[in-house]
Amino acid sequence: MKLANLKGCDDFLPKDELLRNKIRSILRINFEKYGYMPIETPILNYYDLLAYKYESDAEILNEIYKLKDQGDRNLGLRYDLTVPFCKVIGLHKDLRMPFRRYEIGKVFRNGPVKLGRTREFYQCDIDVVGIDNRYIEAEQILMAIETYKELGIDVLVKYNNRKLMSGLILEVGIEDSKISSVIGVIDKMEKVSKLELIENLEKLKITKEQIDSLMKYFTYSFDEFLNYFQNTNNALISEGINELTELNTYLNELGIFDDCIFSPTLARGLTIYTGVVFEFYDKALRITSALGAGGRYNKIITDFMNNGNSYPAVGLSFGLEPIFAILNEDNKESNIDIYLVPLDTNIETLKLATKLRSENLKVLIEMNKKKVSKCFEYAESENILYISIIGSNEIESGILRVKNMKTKEEIEIKIEDLVKFLKNN
Repeated sequence: MKLANLKGCDDFLPKDELLRNKIRSILRINFEKYGYMPIETPILNYYDLLAYKYESDAEILNEIYKLKDQGDRNLGLRYDLTVPFCKVIGLHKDLRMPFRRYEIGKVFRNGPVKLGRTREFYQCDIDVVGIDNRYIEAEQILMAIETYKELGIDVLVKYNNRKLMSGLILEVGIEDSKISSVIGVIDKMEKVSKLELIENLEKLKITKEQIDSLMKYFTYSFDEFLNYFQNTNNALISEGINELTELNTYLNELGIFDDCIFSPTLARGLTIYTGVVFEFYDKALRITSALGAGGRYNKIITDFMNNGNSYPAVGLSFGLEPIFAILNEDNKESNIDIYLVPLDTNIETLKLATKLRSENLKVLIEMNKKKVSKCFEYAESENILYISIIGSNEIESGILRVKNMKTKEEIEIKIEDLVKFLKNN
């Protein structure tokens, strides 16, 4: 038997998993700071539920891992956390609106693999249902910028509006039934050549005149849209521009407008989005794909519930894998506060470790009687900051010699002062 992981599925050893835990912890703290509450949903779902919001030829359906149970039911592994969230709203009709939730969990996609994109990965999502204004979009963008900054990543926010895109497509005379397909092509405008873009539009039976108009419109700045369409009768263009104007006001007042850039071709691919959409990119370009994304989706839960009520929703997802890929370049995480090496002082060292652990300090005891030199090598290789060799002299005197493995400095500390020292350093 060949020992190997499936492509796109990874093992994470302690150093890596400590960093991943740290990322999840920072995300969780920030989610709750903004009033989002945790939920957990099943990984295993009915296939029809997972496929419900897409047309049969949608690309994402090809990436669902499909299986059957012993009852011959069609099942699938969840590929995102949005559909499970919609299901929660549908099953729990007593939820008070607006409802804010976050979920951090594994999802699975049988798609291409590259740096920052795997097949088994974590999504870290926030969503709110029951609020339909740009106030909440601005707050979510602000939260994302602050959270990435706490993680040590400065991000650029690209944003757009699906209503504006749809309105522009209708403006050039393309029929309503082709809007989603054309948006899917336009969304790739910055990623493919102009020739390839034109070829893809021609496959949709878009005329040369329509293509030329689209190419012109989708290079406009926001100010150009404001000027050109200030008296438009196109309701979608008008609504899209008004929503973006409102969002810009919030971004400017919050002092984050310079971290954001209007991108008229950004669509977020998925057809669920109905208004503002946004993506987050590393300003240092260590990874060129998006680190996270989100937007407004007002129809999916409304259609899912189908009870005559409206369920406007907006949310965003942080990609744990690309965040980890960036931060792992300089990863020196250690979970150990001090490494104690007993020299025939096993009982005394264990008692000391117990006292330290009762103060929520993380303590590793050497139990294999390694040579002292090997213990120092081990501490350095594992990025453990402090090490102390504990012999009978240290126990009798009540004074330990503690070495800082980073500065190589050794200091003497009374045993009763060790807790205070470690917590303050």
